[in-house]
Amino acid sequence: MRHSARAFIGVVFSAGLVFGCAIIPRQTGLPEVVKTIEQRTGVRIQQYTGAPTGLVAERIHDLLREELTLDRAVQIALLNNRSLQATLEALGIARADAIQVSLLSNPVFSGHARVPEDEGKTNLELALAQSVVETLLLPLRQRVARAQFEQIKLQVTDAILRFLAEVKTTYYAVQATEQLVTMRGTVLQAAEAAAELAQRQYDAGNIRDFDLATEQAAAEEAQTELIHAQTERIAAREALTKILGLSHSDTGTWWVATVLPALPVHDPSVEELEMLAMRERLDLAAARQELEVLQRGLTAARFGMLPATVAAINTETEPDGDRVTGPMWDVEVPIFDWGQARRGRLKAQLRQSQHRLAALEVAVRSEVRIASHRLAAQRQLVERYQDRLLPLRRQIVASSQRHFNYMLIGAFQLLQLKQQEIAAQQASIEALRDYWMARAELERAVGGRLPEGGGS
Repeated sequence: MRHSARAFIGVVFSAGLVFGCAIIPRQTGLPEVVKTIEQRTGVRIQQYTGAPTGLVAERIHDLLREELTLDRAVQIALLNNRSLQATLEALGIARADAIQVSLLSNPVFSGHARVPEDEGKTNLELALAQSVVETLLLPLRQRVARAQFEQIKLQVTDAILRFLAEVKTTYYAVQATEQLVTMRGTVLQAAEAAAELAQRQYDAGNIRDFDLATEQAAAEEAQTELIHAQTERIAAREALTKILGLSHSDTGTWWVATVLPALPVHDPSVEELEMLAMRERLDLAAARQELEVLQRGLTAARFGMLPATVAAINTETEPDGDRVTGPMWDVEVPIFDWGQARRGRLKAQLRQSQHRLAALEVAVRSEVRIASHRLAAQRQLVERYQDRLLPLRRQIVASSQRHFNYMLIGAFQLLQLKQQEIAAQQASIEALRDYWMARAELERAVGGRLPEGGGS
């Protein structure tokens, strides 16, 4: 009997040592996140502590030496944005949580010392106790912790992809403001030249006061519009500087192409994008992973119906000097609490998670359709501006200029037509900007790159 009891206690403590020392995730999960991001975007992320130094700082400096393309901006943001680094730290926190959950509680050592009033030795009683049920349920808890860790990795990767979409839209906003400033500068030069010419014509007595004032007012308006465009450019550059993690002193060191990229050949169909989103969206994958976590948790809770049992080995020295050693048990009597409330809560959470997943799938499909329709509408706008409206406006201004030279129309009428052409140019640039922003949003809605053949 004595040997059997000791063997049982030995098994309990040995199992505790084996399971309790098992570390679920050996790495922080960063390699898997890096691999997924690289597969979907073509760029790598890097985690570091503190401010970027060494090779990371040199890489950022090298990227800033040349024209800041979209790919370079994305690489800098991935390397230098501290908010993104904070997001990556969630992996370390999740790993620590998973390890903590997978560890056994430490065994409890207890002792009693009683001194007899009469002669005799001190009655000394020592015990080392460990929860039996906790040891048996440890593998289940480890599987739950592993599933939770996988869910966190999916959520972190999804957050990075959303961040990249924000980088892209911010970059396109800067490009558009640069293009608008260039256009407004050209308009101002032409307006100032026209005002100067009008002044000479007025001095020679060839035009009226009204014509001179009209040209001068046009030059002033061109100046104010340029100031507005420059202000918008400053705000857009500051937004990109912030998201790239650069300092204020870096704002003037980088430059982007002053012309937005042209429209790609075509865009993918909405049906293709919906299927892609169902397969690629990582928030959907994280929601599905949450279901697995809850199902595993519910399984563990069902095994948790076993009454809490603590096994211990006890040794006691009697006052007469005899020493006795043997096992002891503390067994919970589950009269009132059978764990029914915890299991009920988990079942409700499981049903809640199933409803959320179904709702998210509907929302994702809707989000993709909206983003796809918005992209198609922006393409249509850009094409109508570039292929129809702008050529017509230029043709009208050219014809009006000839009419003005023959004094068939006045300066004010010609100025109005020029302003309409400029407004169409600005609207065309803004429509192209909105197209690329919509494309970045569509990539985010789909969960990665758009299918090949959809242009770039």
